[in-house]
Amino acid sequence: MKRTYNSIDYEWLSKSTGDPYADVGGYVIKYLSDKYPEKDVLELIEYMANIYVNRWDKKINPFFLNSTITNPNPKEKDLVKGTIEYFTSLINETEYNEVGFCRISGRQTKLYKAGRENSLMSGSGGFVNFHHNFQSGMMLSKEILIRMFFIPYGSIFVGGRIAVIHSNNEDVNSFFVNQNCKANDGNIATNSSNGVLKSEYGIPVSALFKFVDDMFVNRLNIVTDDIQNLSLTLLHFTNFGASPELAVYTLPANIFRFYSTCQSNILKTYWQPFLMAHYTNSKKYKAAKYNHSTSVYEISKKNNIEQISYNEYKTWHNTVLENLLAGKSLLRLFVRWGIKHKFDFSIVELYQKYIQNMQKETLDKIKELARFLTNADKSAIEKSIKSLNGYKNAYELRRFFLNNVVVKNYKNGADSTIITVEELIYYLFPDDISWRDIRDILLFAIYQELHDKKISVEVELPEEENE
Repeated sequence: MKRTYNSIDYEWLSKSTGDPYADVGGYVIKYLSDKYPEKDVLELIEYMANIYVNRWDKKINPFFLNSTITNPNPKEKDLVKGTIEYFTSLINETEYNEVGFCRISGRQTKLYKAGRENSLMSGSGGFVNFHHNFQSGMMLSKEILIRMFFIPYGSIFVGGRIAVIHSNNEDVNSFFVNQNCKANDGNIATNSSNGVLKSEYGIPVSALFKFVDDMFVNRLNIVTDDIQNLSLTLLHFTNFGASPELAVYTLPANIFRFYSTCQSNILKTYWQPFLMAHYTNSKKYKAAKYNHSTSVYEISKKNNIEQISYNEYKTWHNTVLENLLAGKSLLRLFVRWGIKHKFDFSIVELYQKYIQNMQKETLDKIKELARFLTNADKSAIEKSIKSLNGYKNAYELRRFFLNNVVVKNYKNGADSTIITVEELIYYLFPDDISWRDIRDILLFAIYQELHDKKISVEVELPEEENE
């Protein structure tokens, strides 16, 4: 980018601020300035204004209310010209300003009013109670206001609302924006660009995890230490009209760590079919069933079976992903899947380690108990599974361990105790783990032992969880 105007601090046109909106705009400016180094900032603004007006037919209302493009002065016929005049007044500092600290960059500089017409999700006009000292808007530097103008080009629509993904890793933030900018460039080149980029996913949770998948596919270079602490947030919002709204979807570091590990070459063989089998559609395809062998959903219709490919069902709700993001347990889903499918126990171990903070000793003891309980005849195994399914409290599970494990082990003439008092208290019934979790992991481990031993049992889980 040509550095034409001495009144602009060019570093702050793209420097990371921690504000998700300003950072998106900054990455767009960085992307365009790398692509068009001969253009100065005002020329980049003109380039973007031409896209908004002439390519997108001014359809940036969800971003800006009553802006120079979405609701211009009735006398202004050239919307691009009106936009340039506004930003020229910022650059030349002829627009009303006051000296203070910018609310986003923290710099002491000349500040300008930021309302819903030139920034996102802020108060405007009569809503002065949104701002400090009843100011007419949030007071920002010219550099931040310039960044805001570029946000639409680096954003994406998800289900009719704007989505912005922000992370604690700058490479991830840059990747999100650059993906969208490249897609917009491609649409413009083919004359198919008619508005803000639209995601193929209408559900924010699915869009967030799809972005994580894209990171893996594109081999985004993130060092191991950063992956251990990487978190992402999807802001899903509209600044439109009288009803601005914002929903926040957060993917914390522990869930990202678990999900990313499941995408490894070894575990993905087990994880991916499990994930694919948990898409749901409560409307048109309520009765659809997943076919594991063909990776499609099927629904019976009179004399034929309709197949639903991934390109269609990927837009449905996914119970696994939504439970992960909402902090709901996956254990019962693991158990139900594990009844008929061989599934790597490492995934359950990772889930308990990263999400539930379970001790390794607890998991090792559960696997030992599963081996013990399946080292029996078929009827005894079925009885154990049926008993575990029927328990309604921790007391019953403790009695099961004592009667079906400890006593049986003693009667079998074992040389050592299979469950010590310390293991019972600290590992099988710790204060921070639910007895249901212990039961479900044990059931899962039992079924996996049965798969290894090629033993088939006739016991199914109840449809509803026991209270």
